[in-house]
Amino acid sequence: MGGCVDLDERRRRKRGRVSQYTEEEIHHYLVKKAQRKAAKVAKKLKPQLVSGYSDDSNPFGDSNLTEKFVWRKKIERDIASKTLNLKDISVKAERVRQEEQMKEIEKVKKKREERAMEKAKNEEEKAMLARERARAEFQDWEKKEEEFLFHQRQVRAEIRIKEGRATKIDLLSKLDDLRMAEPYHIFKGLSVKEMEKLHEELRLHLELDRKNTEFWEAMTVVCDSELAERRKREAGACGGEDNLVLDDAGLHTSIDLDVNTLLQNMTSSQLQEEQAKIEEKLRSGSAKIVEFWESVLKRVHVFKAKARLREIAMDLAQQHHEISSEKVEEAMAPRSPEPIPRQAVRGDGIPEFERAELGKVEDGHAEFGSGAEVSVESDHVNLWRDKYSPRKPKYLNRVHTGYEWNKYNQTHYDHDSPPPKTVQGYKFNIFYPDLIDCTKAPTFAIERDGISGDTAIIRFTAGAPYEDIAFRIVNKEWERSPKNGFKCTFERGILCVYFNFKRYRYRR
Repeated sequence: MGGCVDLDERRRRKRGRVSQYTEEEIHHYLVKKAQRKAAKVAKKLKPQLVSGYSDDSNPFGDSNLTEKFVWRKKIERDIASKTLNLKDISVKAERVRQEEQMKEIEKVKKKREERAMEKAKNEEEKAMLARERARAEFQDWEKKEEEFLFHQRQVRAEIRIKEGRATKIDLLSKLDDLRMAEPYHIFKGLSVKEMEKLHEELRLHLELDRKNTEFWEAMTVVCDSELAERRKREAGACGGEDNLVLDDAGLHTSIDLDVNTLLQNMTSSQLQEEQAKIEEKLRSGSAKIVEFWESVLKRVHVFKAKARLREIAMDLAQQHHEISSEKVEEAMAPRSPEPIPRQAVRGDGIPEFERAELGKVEDGHAEFGSGAEVSVESDHVNLWRDKYSPRKPKYLNRVHTGYEWNKYNQTHYDHDSPPPKTVQGYKFNIFYPDLIDCTKAPTFAIERDGISGDTAIIRFTAGAPYEDIAFRIVNKEWERSPKNGFKCTFERGILCVYFNFKRYRYRR
């Protein structure tokens, strides 16, 4: 019995000692134990190298570089919130956590690489679109330049025709007024050099005059044939003026005349059928004398071009006759007493050949026109209104803007955060191609703006049939020296007024 009493007594004493510890002491004990255990786990998992560096050799001067960090405050907090158990602190559990962390890092790394690849792909697509856009713009500008050059050629041809010094190509280029029933006769009497020059001009018209491609193609075919004949003639070859001398052995003289006579009397459609028959004969191998039929085929090609030229000339003559009849009927018809309605002309409706020359947007230039145009009333009565339809002139204007790096702006701004842009000048190109009195050049005048004193009105005035046109500009003093960009000319029906504003030094 005594032994049992002692055992119960020892148990009561032990429970008494446990009850002597407070909750704070128990918490402190558990925290210390968890931190010691975490430190042991960190020591066991200590790596030899970190990113290729060791404790003794690293550029950071850290002798504890490879030591694993133990987050003691976090352990204390987790013990207090009872979210951490001592069993969770072990080498195995830490390795599991490290593996999960590495997986997360790999996911983040993969996403970053995917974003980088997607960004690179987007940049490549943007660059490709920019290249395509630049290529399209370049092709468009090339086309506009060609159209401008072609128009200039047409203008020069009209001038030469009016002055009685027209060339062969000038007569051909006036297709609307073509008076030749057989246009290919224009090659008669030309030397090899003259034919070569005419050949180049025909090729140019073939490239640029897309409305009359068939005519220029046929003329080029005949010109090639005639040029080959001229060259062989100058080289000592014999042949009549109307005979075609080919590069091959050709035909016998008697057969040659018969073939030419036969082909000359055919229409273009008949020659097309004849060409198809000869090509089929050569393709099927039924032609007994291949050289003969190849020579005839070349002649068919040339005579077909001649026949098509005759037909085109006949169609043009018929159209010219119909138009002349319509003009006579229109002249004899009774006139309506109602006045001609005014037709507004948009400033951006400028022919492309003119825009190619004057419409270049240089550095610091911007469009200036439709938004700056001002409605003005004329003080004088235009007597030509009864005879000619009044209209606004077309124009192509530019405003020059930029930064003023005066002392003030140099003090308060830099190139990364530049000052506001200011208007530094204007370029006005006003088109007057149909002036009735070409001896009087258009003029311009500066008028006060009733809206604001910071702006002014520049008014352009010309003779019939153009009305006045005005624009609102910045009211500053002009530079009048050509060295500083001033220009005022009227050439080829275009009034050019360019000017820049004076720049003043900043004074404190």
